[in-house]
Amino acid sequence: MHQHPPPASPYITTPLPGRPRMYNTKIAQVIWTAVPVITIGFAAAIPFVVAAVKGITKPWIPATYVLAEAVIFGTALALDDGGKTEHPLSGLLLIALMLTAATHTALLDTEKAPGGK
Repeated sequence: MHQHPPPASPYITTPLPGRPRMYNTKIAQVIWTAVPVITIGFAAAIPFVVAAVKGITKPWIPATYVLAEAVIFGTALALDDGGKTEHPLSGLLLIALMLTAATHTALLDTEKAPGGK
């Protein structure tokens, strides 16, 4: 009988004690982390909604991201005056949202997960 070799490392396939995994592979982690950046912040809350459904984070985390998106995009639209003047605050807020969401998304499978259960 042919035996399968053990996984390369038990740390890759073993979930953290008492918590489900967000990512099954490193590629999945990279793709999920890229979501807030690729969508320019429009889908910043999506990884956290999925994490809350999987039981990885508390439900207030995605709610906070949805609220942050509404405030940031609302502020950006309120500052827009048809291109007559430049408002760097809009871009700064969008970049801050993207970077914060991407960083927190990357940390979802660690002990430092935002709002981890």
